Amino acid sequence: MRRFTVLTPLRTLMATVALTALVWTLVVSGFSRTLYAMATSGFSRTVSLSPTLTLSIVGTSDLHGYFMERNGRGGIGVFAGYVNNLRAARKADGGAVLLLDAGDTFQGGVESDLSEGAVVVDAYNALGYAALAVGNHEFDFGSADRPGARQDSHADMRGALKARAAQARFPFLAANLLDEETGQRMNWKNVHASTIVEAAGLKVGIVGVMTYGALRATLPLNVRGLAMAPLAATVAAEAHRLRDAGAQLVILSAHAGGGCDRFDDPTNLSSCDPNAEIFDLARELPAGLVHAIVAGHTHAGLAHEVNGIAIVQSYWGGRAFGRIDLTVDRVSGAVMAATPFAPRDICARQDPLTQACAIPESGPMPRAEYEGRPVMEDVAVLRALAPALARVRHLQATRLGVVLDTTLARTGDPESPLGNLYADALRDEGDADIALNNNSIGGLRADLPGGPVTFGQLYDTFPFDNRLVRVSLPASVLEQGIANALRRGRRGAFGISGARVRVSCGDAGLQVQLFRPSGEPIGSSESLVVVGMDSLLGGQLFAPVIPPGSLRVAPDAPIVREVVEDWLRERGGHLRGEQFLAENGRRLEFDGQTAPCLAQ
Repeated sequence: MRRFTVLTPLRTLMATVALTALVWTLVVSGFSRTLYAMATSGFSRTVSLSPTLTLSIVGTSDLHGYFMERNGRGGIGVFAGYVNNLRAARKADGGAVLLLDAGDTFQGGVESDLSEGAVVVDAYNALGYAALAVGNHEFDFGSADRPGARQDSHADMRGALKARAAQARFPFLAANLLDEETGQRMNWKNVHASTIVEAAGLKVGIVGVMTYGALRATLPLNVRGLAMAPLAATVAAEAHRLRDAGAQLVILSAHAGGGCDRFDDPTNLSSCDPNAEIFDLARELPAGLVHAIVAGHTHAGLAHEVNGIAIVQSYWGGRAFGRIDLTVDRVSGAVMAATPFAPRDICARQDPLTQACAIPESGPMPRAEYEGRPVMEDVAVLRALAPALARVRHLQATRLGVVLDTTLARTGDPESPLGNLYADALRDEGDADIALNNNSIGGLRADLPGGPVTFGQLYDTFPFDNRLVRVSLPASVLEQGIANALRRGRRGAFGISGARVRVSCGDAGLQVQLFRPSGEPIGSSESLVVVGMDSLLGGQLFAPVIPPGSLRVAPDAPIVREVVEDWLRERGGHLRGEQFLAENGRRLEFDGQTAPCLAQ
């Protein structure tokens, strides 16, 4: 038989009170534990925020497609490790990090060139860049490539740049780039004058511009119809517009720069280029309108202050990054201080004594540290660029169907076998009397090694998209141009096809005479059809008769590298260096001592 306990009303009341007390004890105890946990966790940083925050601006510029480590420096995965450490530091103190790039980002490194910058944009997307200022070399690729890295001569000559902007998950900025005909800013997808981003609760305006001479520092055909607006007026107007739109502070990303040798005192400009374009721009801006500048273009270093504006610039080729810390009032957004840091080398490992980047041959070295933590390569960034990189590697390995029995050197004294091969190919394509090829400055970049020739090896010799042009010149003018090249110490710096050149030195100075391959002299007044790359025939060598900038390049003019690629594919078989340096038929001969004349 079960027993039941019967409570009287008084006993029931007492039990209820006791139970309620117990519940409240548990509740209060739990709440106390919650408060304690909050006080000893990150929440305490939220409820006891300082009146200011730190906005760290990380600036890169002039990567030129070199996203991989070279000689112990650089590597975009390692750079991401530095950024991750800085982001962790700012997260801990309630601040934020903004990544900005100042342009000339894609052209240069062969992997980036062959993807027209796509591999770098994939990495920048993964890194979380806020914006990129368009530089002059962003125009170098011209139209978007067809398969095999071939250009379509009838396509949009800004197609590659537009494709990269459309690919990016951050804006490309070009506030001073105008349509020459209308005077209006270019209206391209994801290419803007400025942008506003949010960082640590602040609205930050970012303006992007490029050097006033940008359109003269790229392939003329690719920028035809474009114009530049003045820098200072453009930046000031856009900064005011951003302020009116709610931006609490304004940062400038400028593909315009300067250079200094010392970084110990930001206000001391004695080691700096006095004619720095970026300094002139900073001085022309109203005080307090722009708070920081990430500069570029000149491949030098900056960590200085001009007109109250902190400016950084971090050399080129992905070797370093710049940083500015802005101390900002949380409520008003007022910038209380701006601290530029000297360019920081990107090192996976460092010598603990010298703090220099450790090269692979230096033996085991400790990892570099940044913001109190070891710098760890970010594999997620490397994974992001892997698909585009794989496509590039496949293209590089494509064979052209010709085998070299010997290496073809790009330089020589007095002749270059590779330069003469290029000239032969250009003359055949251009149906010309004579072809010239630029072998050194702005010309060939690598030897063509022996063995089966691949597309990647050919591309390494000439990674530019210069075009083939043809002009009619009197023989005397061509002789003058060759003499100009020789006087500037460019012996062996050009290839020639369709003629033999004899150089002599006499009382009248340096003499250049042209002969046909058979040995027959070419009369000085004879008109010759000459072909060569646009930068050579439109450059300084022929400036007396072809003023720079006057040579018009047809939109359908063939790409020099594509001409040579097709020529090699059509020839097939085997080639030897001797075929382009015949001992009994040299294309460039020096008759006696010419040194006295070359010194003139």
